[in-house]
Amino acid sequence: MRPIRSKASLVLLFALLLACTLWVDRPLSMWLNAHVPNGLNIAFDTLGNLGDAGIYIVLALGLYIWSLNGLARGWQCPFKAGFDPIARASVLLLATMALGGSVTWLLKRVVARARPEELFDHGIYGVGEFFAGKPYDSFPSSHTQAAFAVAGVIAIVAPRWRWPALALAALVALSRVVNRDHYLTDVVMGAAVALSCAAFLAPRILNKNQQWPLRAPWRWWRA
Repeated sequence: MRPIRSKASLVLLFALLLACTLWVDRPLSMWLNAHVPNGLNIAFDTLGNLGDAGIYIVLALGLYIWSLNGLARGWQCPFKAGFDPIARASVLLLATMALGGSVTWLLKRVVARARPEELFDHGIYGVGEFFAGKPYDSFPSSHTQAAFAVAGVIAIVAPRWRWPALALAALVALSRVVNRDHYLTDVVMGAAVALSCAAFLAPRILNKNQQWPLRAPWRWWRA
């Protein structure tokens, strides 16, 4: 049943991306460019900073180091969940960021889609040569990928917080479109990459039979 659902989800995602590319992205960006006031631009630009992956990587690393020390030294965890779930959640976030970030980086270079600024400045709506670099790196949105990586992990490890986390990630995605840094298709794909990576990695890291996440990284491959 799961393979069928996965295939159906991929078909729906592809159909959504194609529809947005053909009929939504260009007119939406043109409309936003003509109607969004500067004050709203500034507000959404600030909100978009929540998609900075570096913030979450540093936080996850800090929590992972702290939880490993707690497990090794027998500290009493101030949180009810304990050090074990914190360590696993930290590894899951780091792994989701790493895998999702790698997929996003590769797609940006291979697809080489021109950013909206190229449409406004030069009338270019399309793709460039492989690995063309900026400004041909619009698809998918890395800020959206980072925001939804965090939201996806929270939804898995702390389900009661899933809707606030996903709503905040959606606002980050919206900010990238409103600020004309990306097209709608770019943020949809960024979210899809992040959530798919989180779902793929979760059973491999959160499974209690897997003890490697509770060891220092240089000991992950030891029996």
